[in-house]
Amino acid sequence: MECILSKSPAAKRQLRPRVDGDEVEAAICERIRAAICVGELPPGTKLPEEVIADSFATKRFFVRAALQRLAFENLIELQKNRGAFVARPSVKEARDVFEARRVIERVTTEIVTRTAMTHQLRALAQQVSEQESHWNRGNRKQAIAGVSMIHMSLASLAHNEALAAALERLILRTSLILGLFGTPQTFTGMSDQYRDLMALIQSGRSLEAARQIERCLYTLEGELDFYPPVRREVDLRRLMETVG
Repeated sequence: MECILSKSPAAKRQLRPRVDGDEVEAAICERIRAAICVGELPPGTKLPEEVIADSFATKRFFVRAALQRLAFENLIELQKNRGAFVARPSVKEARDVFEARRVIERVTTEIVTRTAMTHQLRALAQQVSEQESHWNRGNRKQAIAGVSMIHMSLASLAHNEALAAALERLILRTSLILGLFGTPQTFTGMSDQYRDLMALIQSGRSLEAARQIERCLYTLEGELDFYPPVRREVDLRRLMETVG
């Protein structure tokens, strides 16, 4: 029996069910967001409409709509007569994003420490453990995605939808910042930081936990390299087929 994995990208596309309108736009957005989140799409990467349309077996009209949605989220930039590119944050914007995150997460972490239920804290501690496991095993992409999930889960436990929504956009922006300025050392010391954070939250020390989440973000920012080397080229067609 022939293995599906051996089929060409075009053949694999034919096997996928077709979707239209909002569904395909949402699928394209989710695929690109996921690729950005794990560092597969570095800032500055060009996103040709025809390649994405071919990968999703859809019309360029739907791709264009998806790219416009992502541009509204500040994840990509639409340049006249040049096309769409993954956004490239400036150094100032990188610092502004981390400062904004510290303001929001200091508040949400303090709330969570005072109000979260035991089973919710167990689930959060499990996420921290999984992130550490990914990092120790060399699964850098999963570890990076795990860090974002820890922060989003923590914010969601504060039960403030406005703060969580604002933070979600900042976290996606942080993924771009890490993709542009991050180094292999960026997450080296984070496991200890998050273990300390969980210990403070679980013991109900809200003010200390709020300060610890700030330290986590200061550590991430402090390990950024604002003069990185030129980034590699990306095989967008392959990426659209495999990420997700």
